[in-house]
Amino acid sequence: EEQTTPFLARMAREGLVLENNSAASPWTLPSHISLFTALHPRAHGVRGGARMLPRDPEPTETLTRRFRDAGYLTYGVYSAPFLHPAYGFHDGFVEYHAAEKYLEEGSNIDAITDPALRRMMEVHGLADATYGNAPRVNEMAEEFLEGAARGDRPFFLFLHYWDVHYNYLPPEDYARRFLPDFGPEDKQLGIDFTPAHGDEEQREYSARELARIQALYDAEIRYVDDHLARIYAKIDELGIADDVILAVVSDHGDHFGESHEGKVELFHHRTLYQEVMHVPALVLAPGRLEAGTRVAASTSLYDVGPTLLDLAGLPVWPGRSGQSVVPLIGQSGALGHEVHMDLRHPGVPADLQGFRQGSLKVIRDHGWPAGGGQPGLPASTRFFDLAQDPHEQAPKSLEAVGSAGAVALSAMKALGPAKPAPLMEELPDNVAAGLQNTGYVDSFDSDAGTSQSGSGGGD
Repeated sequence: EEQTTPFLARMAREGLVLENNSAASPWTLPSHISLFTALHPRAHGVRGGARMLPRDPEPTETLTRRFRDAGYLTYGVYSAPFLHPAYGFHDGFVEYHAAEKYLEEGSNIDAITDPALRRMMEVHGLADATYGNAPRVNEMAEEFLEGAARGDRPFFLFLHYWDVHYNYLPPEDYARRFLPDFGPEDKQLGIDFTPAHGDEEQREYSARELARIQALYDAEIRYVDDHLARIYAKIDELGIADDVILAVVSDHGDHFGESHEGKVELFHHRTLYQEVMHVPALVLAPGRLEAGTRVAASTSLYDVGPTLLDLAGLPVWPGRSGQSVVPLIGQSGALGHEVHMDLRHPGVPADLQGFRQGSLKVIRDHGWPAGGGQPGLPASTRFFDLAQDPHEQAPKSLEAVGSAGAVALSAMKALGPAKPAPLMEELPDNVAAGLQNTGYVDSFDSDAGTSQSGSGGGD
């Protein structure tokens, strides 16, 4: 059987694995803001596509800026519209570049002649229309590493890969490794499977179709894993492996037809279930972390930044949502951190708040007001014991989970209402064009109380 992640398996053997790590949100923008700020989405407020990192009265200090202010050379490569500088991600980077030209130079959709690629681009704004941007990410990263290795400054390097994503179109040689009879119909299947965002009917998929799509997804994972291995090989070749802290994380997962309370789920940005929220987090830190280290306690994507600061010997932010996981190492039986999750997506519609500590998970649906000819959705709260019910098939009552449930509800309530981040002043035309066809723009932004271009959910 073909392995999906041989390099990540090596990282797991040689470094730290956060076994019960959760995304901050099931889509790219808020999860990445949480990664860079150590704040959960209800704290940083970037919950819709038209919002950016707060700058007033004081800018929100990012992980990148903290490293830069400590004397680090900071360099980043991004490959998705939602990591564009317009959202504030460039803060603290000496250089922050796009792996795809359209993100910097404008959309080139008219130049695409392949009808399958063109359809995918129309649906998802060039997501990985060139069958993956990992080679370009690696090319830029290796050039930076060669220069940084010759210098005398420490560095912080951020690489964003967007190849593991619907439309599920890996390079054909990878597709055939996981789906030997891969053919044109599978290419079209991946394109057709790309989700509609609230305004189109999603067809049903057979078990066979879902299995084939998952095989293509696995192929995408292996494709990125191989590129990560090449980056680490370059680090080793340059003789700096013993000095480098390497973290690999993900911002969300995907649904592939799992059923929850009678509803079949597809894609992401729709629920807070484990399929989309349980994400990998691995760290290699030679001389700082022992090989084979495991933390089973609950942690969050927004704990990764504080952990990197801690391992680098830099001060960790006081009073932010995220905490270093280093103190959890060796603490057998520890419940772990209070993990907060969030999803607000007018296109679904959904206004969900999640909580996890230890094996207890809570999903609170705040409901949705009626409007636009659509009925309102009622509020509800569900409790799950992930130790007994890892696939969240049997929600429990508050009485059944006991005092831990009351503690969780109190922690969720203590967050208060989400404070919206500022609306983006202007989304660059090329990025707006890339998002326009996804259904992420021109959605009602209820936090702002107006219709705003660029609001809504996304990925």
